[in-house]
Amino acid sequence: MQLWKANLILNNVVPGPALDARNHAGRSVSLSLLGNGLAGTAGTAAVLYSFDSTAPVVGFIRLALGAIALLLLAPFFGGKVKKIPSLLTRPGIWIMAITSASYQGFFFAAIERSGVATAALITTGCIPVSAGLVGWLVLRERLSSVWFISTGIAISGLVIASIGELKTNDASGILFAVAAGTGIGGYLNAAKVEIRAGGHQMQLPGVAFLLGSVGLFIVVRNDLVQVQWNSQALLLALYLGVITMGLANALQILGLKGIAPGVAATMMLADPVTAALLGILVLNETITLNGVIGLGLVVIGLLMQSLSPNQPTNKSNNPVQ
Repeated sequence: MQLWKANLILNNVVPGPALDARNHAGRSVSLSLLGNGLAGTAGTAAVLYSFDSTAPVVGFIRLALGAIALLLLAPFFGGKVKKIPSLLTRPGIWIMAITSASYQGFFFAAIERSGVATAALITTGCIPVSAGLVGWLVLRERLSSVWFISTGIAISGLVIASIGELKTNDASGILFAVAAGTGIGGYLNAAKVEIRAGGHQMQLPGVAFLLGSVGLFIVVRNDLVQVQWNSQALLLALYLGVITMGLANALQILGLKGIAPGVAATMMLADPVTAALLGILVLNETITLNGVIGLGLVVIGLLMQSLSPNQPTNKSNNPVQ
């Protein structure tokens, strides 16, 4: 049960454009869930095939390798290399870069000061709230009553699952966790803006992660040279970077085309559910009654949101070609 803490369409008879919009939103929700499910496998992989290093170094490796993988694969999926330099002039890319890099520092600082359970709970709980509020205030993405109810149920599930494990040795840890979760909310909204402007689903996170990893390298460069590289460490690094960061985020960004940032953030709660299930099935971890009830509520919240995806209401949602 500890593992997940460390990570964080109904039939429609409406014809024509309404049906197409619902199907598009359903595909977007599915892509978002799949991407977050892949991200949720990172903890299990790190436990099974760990290498001796600090958590910030692992964060840097995930960002850097994820960026390289996305940028190398983008041309095979319609991405144009000549458009990459122009991305550097987009403010959204810099927001994505700063928030993706700062998340690593804020989250792990929160863990050190408040413990894994408390840091994960506050960070994960802040993501859908911050993404929904910023999307509503900045992007005019109106949130449905289903979003409020389903997100409330899912966050309540996280709280229940964490009962008995919450603690804090330093109040600053709570502030760091809030900063980490709020940053990801900003990341999703910035990505939504860039998607609307015609950004490519692989080049966007690829460039953002590359910029973020450059900044993070300055912080971890001394610890990085002490990593003992062998075949197991290399394979783990590739899996964490290419699959749980690169591919997972490409799917999440692609899903943003048909749903609001707040909905996409709620879908991120699939990450701890996946991690918890793998912890039980693969690592033989035990789960308490509170854990069963809590994770059950998270699943219910995800199902509610999946069956009633919130449609973007801003009329400028079509990407600029």
